Amino acid sequence: MMIPDKSKITQGQLMFFVVQSQVGVGILSLPHKMQAITKGGGWISTLIAGLAVQVIILILWGLCRRFPSDTIYSFLPKIVGNLLGNLLGLVYIGYFLFSAGTVLALFADVVGKWVLQSTPRWALLILTLLTCMYLVKENLRVIARLFVISSLTIIVMVLLSLMGYVKMNISYIFPITEAGWGNIVKAANEALFPLVGYEVLLVIYPFVEGKSGGKLKAASLGNMLIALFYTFEVFTSLIIFSPAIMPAISEPLLYMLKGFSFQIIQRIDLIFLSLWVFIVSTSIVAWLYMATTGLGRFFHRGEHKRAVPYAAIIVFILAMIAQDPSVTDLYDRMIKISHYTLVVGLPLILLIFSYLTRKRSA
Repeated sequence: MMIPDKSKITQGQLMFFVVQSQVGVGILSLPHKMQAITKGGGWISTLIAGLAVQVIILILWGLCRRFPSDTIYSFLPKIVGNLLGNLLGLVYIGYFLFSAGTVLALFADVVGKWVLQSTPRWALLILTLLTCMYLVKENLRVIARLFVISSLTIIVMVLLSLMGYVKMNISYIFPITEAGWGNIVKAANEALFPLVGYEVLLVIYPFVEGKSGGKLKAASLGNMLIALFYTFEVFTSLIIFSPAIMPAISEPLLYMLKGFSFQIIQRIDLIFLSLWVFIVSTSIVAWLYMATTGLGRFFHRGEHKRAVPYAAIIVFILAMIAQDPSVTDLYDRMIKISHYTLVVGLPLILLIFSYLTRKRSA
């Protein structure tokens, strides 16, 4: 397919796109989950998860490289035939919408708990979605430019987190392998899901300028930056909160910052949250863009912006349903199964199949 120049993005913008797609809700609760499984070795689990993501990125890149001018929605029919290919395309759209709904639900939980306790959930969801819709309906280049700017907020989040080091106690993480390597690897599986979002490659690969090797480097660098950022935040939480206190703290980063204040600024945790809100919004934008690109191809002659309103309604309904913790847990399990199936297993099978049948773009 022909990609209009106004929709093309540079490899540098691809890197930031991957960064913003990967950073999500999970960063706040990840240290708590890691410590529960691995004690002081949680930061090692996060690094292992980053390496696992790199392997998956290689698989996705290998598949996209064989169809450099196609998104997943247009190369699936070329590999497995029109009927099955289009059906799988619809399944991927469902996965992207479901991921957006899950992220939005968790986002509303945190904001409702920490900042806007009296605001109705539906109002929070609508305000967030309206902001996201405004951006999603634009072309990819506009979205990518905002993602580059919003990535700067991660630097500020790191600087704010460094404040916690005045209260650190490095002995909290020792012995590092107390929980055993088996649990450290098991926790890496848990750490993999806060890092999801790199599957954006399946949709935006043909829009990126340059050769395939450069695209792989850009996506890999984006993943490396986020893996290191997550590892840093987990490590920071582990050396600031004692192993006895950590199990009772679900969002350790926010609790850590809540204890600091200056003459001018009283609630530093709210500044951190404000930056986090911006970053999570871009993550929702990325999921919505992936879904509406497919919906636009199937139902609107390639115009994704016409699919944005009803895609947002679907995401809103999914997020409203997930108010009960049991529903949230169900969503979590479904995301994990879907991710392993659609982002790891199926692309690997398609890659092998495309080599065996020698199917690729001319």
